[in-house]
Amino acid sequence: MENEIIQFTDLDSPRYWDVESMSREELDRSFHVLDDKMNIIYQFVLAYNDYINTRHNYTSEVALTMLEVHVLTHICDHPGSTVTSLATAWGRSVSATSQTVRRLMAKDLVTRENAPDNGKIFYLHPTEKGLRASEQHKRYDVEDTIKTVKRLLRVSSFHAVETMFSTLDHYVELLRTASKEK
Repeated sequence: MENEIIQFTDLDSPRYWDVESMSREELDRSFHVLDDKMNIIYQFVLAYNDYINTRHNYTSEVALTMLEVHVLTHICDHPGSTVTSLATAWGRSVSATSQTVRRLMAKDLVTRENAPDNGKIFYLHPTEKGLRASEQHKRYDVEDTIKTVKRLLRVSSFHAVETMFSTLDHYVELLRTASKEK
């Protein structure tokens, strides 16, 4: 079995990269070795997705999902943003971003004003309530990030944590590039 991937570190050698020449048995065993590693990412994505979509009390005034509060904070930091600019910044569709903005407006966190030269464009602005929620969220996020890093440092070095973030950044770019190529 000359092409079979026996352990993940085998990927350090191009010798094991020729999937087409693998026998069915080599492919099956290689798949299971690599799937064990990739399952770490799948489990992270699923757990983080649940976390993102859970409403949190960043503020005593309103419960928001992580996406809602980050979009709100973006609007607070960039008053006059449009749904299209938010969609671009967050890598989401205009339709999905518009739904998020409507939820923020319904909670009296954001207002919109028509562009004077184009009735289809709306500029988004935070309300006072939105500004307070964003500031409280920033405090929450800074404290939560510090706590998370401290917990990770119990099992990893600071360099490993930095490497994780750098690698995730590259992975996101890889996924976005692959998505554009379809």
